[in-house]
Amino acid sequence: MTDHLSFFQSIPPIHNISEITNIEHYYDVPADWHIVITDVRSSTKAIEEGRYRDVNSVAAASITAMLNVAKDVDIPFVFGGDGATVLIPPVFIPDAQRALRGTQILAREQFNLDLRTGIIPVREVLEAKLRIRVARLKVSNNFQQAIFSGGGLAYAEQLLKSNPDKYAPPPSDDTPFADFHGFECRWQEIPSMYDENVTLMVMALVTGTIPSNTVYSDVLAKIDQLYGNSASRAPITVKNLRLAFNPNKLKTEAKVRSGDTSWRTLRQMWINSLKAWFAMRFKIGRWGDYKSILVDSTDSEKFDDTLRMVMSGRVSQREQLRAYLEEQRQAGRLVYGMHISRHALMTCVVFDYFGRQVHFVDGARGGYALAAREMKQQLAELQKGEMTQID
Repeated sequence: MTDHLSFFQSIPPIHNISEITNIEHYYDVPADWHIVITDVRSSTKAIEEGRYRDVNSVAAASITAMLNVAKDVDIPFVFGGDGATVLIPPVFIPDAQRALRGTQILAREQFNLDLRTGIIPVREVLEAKLRIRVARLKVSNNFQQAIFSGGGLAYAEQLLKSNPDKYAPPPSDDTPFADFHGFECRWQEIPSMYDENVTLMVMALVTGTIPSNTVYSDVLAKIDQLYGNSASRAPITVKNLRLAFNPNKLKTEAKVRSGDTSWRTLRQMWINSLKAWFAMRFKIGRWGDYKSILVDSTDSEKFDDTLRMVMSGRVSQREQLRAYLEEQRQAGRLVYGMHISRHALMTCVVFDYFGRQVHFVDGARGGYALAAREMKQQLAELQKGEMTQID
């Protein structure tokens, strides 16, 4: 595990989300690596204005830019709906700074959004006596999901928010440049296979009685009991995927890829989508399997010191899950947030239609951003209660 560039790629993979509670699967990120954090400011307000697709797109674009900086090097990342976290070795810092400035320009000029960005040294997290440990969940042959633990990422996010100027990409004479090759957004919102989609966030509380791994293990076991396995609760399936042909839907990708939303560009995108639909519909070559390849490379279940999931299910299942989580919250074991929607939203990064790709999944109309708001409210109530007890 000493080769910095192959660090993440060399981690032995796990094959099921339930394995995230086993500490033996995690490895310490090298001390000289850096944490890239992006975050759409005032994302909740933008979502309330109906701009949730724009928020998702900017967050996904920031990951795309970092992946293109790293090129063929496998680096760990996680998509958070209104932001992202990416870990990079020091050799990529200059290009990453330039790409982050370019992504900020994209967010501002194409989407009228303010993107906060920062690069925090892993060493600063270690000096605070926290760790950043990463495991690798093999979602498919084409996508390896990074799984984080140790508490270090949350601390890094606090550092950025408390002193954004310190960690922001410094001014430079270099022209800002971000490569968004691979970014795609050509699917309609995906309806639930059942009643609804649940976007879920769960964070275990540190107590002296129950280890956090036990809390997560119990939550995952309860989800399996109520919703079935990952395939049973998957929000994205071959059956509910539909390509988008509406020019307004295609315009989002055009804004990211080139900034050119002219009729000619959108017309060519429409033609390309029609060709893809025809090839998939009539199973021409390998395109007959493309939807299955896509479904197998979605990020609907992940962990970065917080369990994040988008699940499709029945209202009764969600009611039972919320009752269980509320019981656990009242017992002081966790905090959680939920957002309910009829559809899922998918934003894609595709470097090879039959190879390397990832499809970011969020609940429509707010997803992770609004689930996070509920979870933060619970944390605030908890902290207020502790202050009252101290007084």
